[in-house]
Amino acid sequence: MGRVVREGSRESATAIRLLAAVAAQASTEILQPAKNADGKDGSERGLQGDTAAGRPYLRTQGKIPPKRMGELSELDFLRKAMGMGMIVSKPWGDSYRYDFVVDTGGRLWRAQVRSTEHRFGARGYAVHASVYVGRKIVGLTAKDIDVLIGYIVSRDIWYVVPVRAFVPRKNLWFYPDGSKKGAMFEKFREAWGLMTGKR
Repeated sequence: MGRVVREGSRESATAIRLLAAVAAQASTEILQPAKNADGKDGSERGLQGDTAAGRPYLRTQGKIPPKRMGELSELDFLRKAMGMGMIVSKPWGDSYRYDFVVDTGGRLWRAQVRSTEHRFGARGYAVHASVYVGRKIVGLTAKDIDVLIGYIVSRDIWYVVPVRAFVPRKNLWFYPDGSKKGAMFEKFREAWGLMTGKR
């Protein structure tokens, strides 16, 4: 029995390494905007004319279906979290309201990953903090997740927002360039220390 468990663990570790390799390759080929002729990347150009290695920046050109976009963002998170030494597990099936279980050494976190690329309005980026139950939109709560991971793909900016910080909101707005109305979630920008315990 012990041998079976060890072999299963090795196979799981191999599978995770393969997923991380896929994520790294995807990031190299289509996820990261290249420098434009003026030396600026897509985050400074409004994202409409981005290219990557001479090809259209597919994730901002509407050429990848939304579900695939979500899958790519989950791979982005997998690579990011594993690169910081976290142990990441994926629950079987898609019946849960969290995408990953993340082991940071001190505790397990149920993490939901949400991503966006384009601004809404002058500066803000929005992600959903909700799910559909039938035809009703239901906000995520502490019964569902522990943390929401927001990712602005086109800017390569991450937000680590504990569920208690946004309930009962159903949408989270991020303002990486600042906002006259305030930017309440900016304190959670790249706040991985909330999970790892390292500041």
